[in-house]
Amino acid sequence: MTLGKVPLLLAVSTLWYITTTPPNPPPSHEETTKYPHGDPLSTRILVVVKNIHRLHLLVFTCEIMVIFTSHFGTSVFSESTLTILVRTPSNNEKHILSTTPIFLLGFFLCLFGGYMRWFSFRALGRQFTFEVTIRDQHQLITRGPYSFVRHPGYTSRTVVTIGMFLCSFGSGSWLFECGWLELLAVKIIAGIMIAFQGWIIYTLLSRVSVEDKMLQKEFGSKWDEWAKNVPYRLIPGII
Repeated sequence: MTLGKVPLLLAVSTLWYITTTPPNPPPSHEETTKYPHGDPLSTRILVVVKNIHRLHLLVFTCEIMVIFTSHFGTSVFSESTLTILVRTPSNNEKHILSTTPIFLLGFFLCLFGGYMRWFSFRALGRQFTFEVTIRDQHQLITRGPYSFVRHPGYTSRTVVTIGMFLCSFGSGSWLFECGWLELLAVKIIAGIMIAFQGWIIYTLLSRVSVEDKMLQKEFGSKWDEWAKNVPYRLIPGII
């Protein structure tokens, strides 16, 4: 078990929080109803999504607690913490929760995706909301990540989600190494979390064509020129 993993876990937690936290308040009712779209991720659903996201942060918090108590804990509290968080006694060895290749892959995916997500937030400014909308005084942004693909926010969200799951459930993780994934109940919860995030990604990616149509209708020839210069929606050179 290595202390060097702690800052990486803190970084992944921070990147996940940034990725899943709206950078701006929700748009007004008038703004969201300007172009009716029937998106299932309404503001009410987003509240549920936010609470689900906190479960992922809880997983990383537990792993950090196990690492710290294993290295520095000598009190009864530390022993109790390990008893609660480490299901398999043999997994108290200090080399278990290590920075495996799977974890490092997940970390770098979160790092890349998280930076791109933040860059997208900055490029769009107040126009970046988690709801599909055309805001008042909306402008067509073609700079920054939007000069490479038309929907970098969705690409980055997908990349961070994949990275987060590798860090949470892959070899070297708290759930994997401390025996929790051996429990049927935990497997079911993990499956639900993965399925739920998969549904979110699917829903977000289904917005791409909807938003393209909205922007084309709003900006006309300006959007046509941008789409000609930036033909790829999500991944440069591929799609």
